[in-house]
Amino acid sequence: MVIGFIALSYLFGSVPIAWIVAKLLTGKDIRNVGSGNVGVMNVALNVSRWAGLLVFVGESAKGAVVVLLGRSLQLNDLYLGLGVVAAVAGTRWSIWLRGAGGRGNTTGITGILLLAWQAVVISLIVWIFARLLTHRSFWATRIWILSLPVILFLATQSWSFVLWGCALSLIYLITHKDVSDDHNLIKQQWPNLWSFITAPPRSKDP
Repeated sequence: MVIGFIALSYLFGSVPIAWIVAKLLTGKDIRNVGSGNVGVMNVALNVSRWAGLLVFVGESAKGAVVVLLGRSLQLNDLYLGLGVVAAVAGTRWSIWLRGAGGRGNTTGITGILLLAWQAVVISLIVWIFARLLTHRSFWATRIWILSLPVILFLATQSWSFVLWGCALSLIYLITHKDVSDDHNLIKQQWPNLWSFITAPPRSKDP
């Protein structure tokens, strides 16, 4: 049952929502646009913000469905976490895109939120503090990724969370690169993320 759950989590995570949304709305392959990331921010930047919101909802649903399914099967925290990791891995290495994909940040954070919401609060504090110290969102995110297993332990006092947290951190480290960071592309046109979100739609937005 556990193997089936993890395999199903991977398959569910591998559904390339960002690719599908971009293809339906523009006819373009999102992998060949902007940063090439098959994810929320690249769609928001190069399709439209409402399309990015649609992808965000879909990616969040991946993490939520995996956790809810695992709980319905009465799986323990270790297997629930491994299901989230599998969904993130599916997002990152989608079988439908021949191994290409997004970073799985939204899926993973949603899963963590449902399993240990305290970890999300601590993560936000760590990210903000790191951002103030480094003055760069890239390094703030990198510090958060490296500290994720510790954050999960502080939030839960459970080594099960630490184990799958390490696996999640490893996937995020592999996919987190400065040259393809969508936040860097945002800063080229807007002073900050909030300005991008609240700015009036541009002519290219549908």
